[in-house]
Amino acid sequence: MITRLSTPRILDDVCEQLMRDVMPGISDAAAQIRLHMLIATLKAAANASAVEISLMTQEIELYVAFADDVARATQSTTVADAVAAAQPPASLQLADVAAAYSRAGHAFIAAMDLVMDQRDTDLIERGEELLRLRLENERLVLSGSSTIGRSAS
Repeated sequence: MITRLSTPRILDDVCEQLMRDVMPGISDAAAQIRLHMLIATLKAAANASAVEISLMTQEIELYVAFADDVARATQSTTVADAVAAAQPPASLQLADVAAAYSRAGHAFIAAMDLVMDQRDTDLIERGEELLRLRLENERLVLSGSSTIGRSAS
């Protein structure tokens, strides 16, 4: 019985059972490689599921704040409308958070497009910092995962 019910724990348990109970019965090398690839994918999903809602809600707040600052600084109604549409999710259900994340991303893109067009170096720098955070978060989500037989480069 699983006593700590969570998606990462369930997926980790599945990976352990596949390695312990299924892998020894597979003699075909190509099938073993495919199973390793599937296990790596499950481990990446386990890692992502442990943090994705937290990271998305953090990024939503940052993207909306940035876009709101851009809308105020530039008096852009387009960016202001995108900010108005990008309010935090009403729930922590993954689908709701993902939808809010998408709207916040659209607001961020509208804001970045505008500051790039206007060559506002201060706002561009702030936006680029958010992009660096996004990449850092993406690495966190994908950390520990590697696809068997694939180069990281």
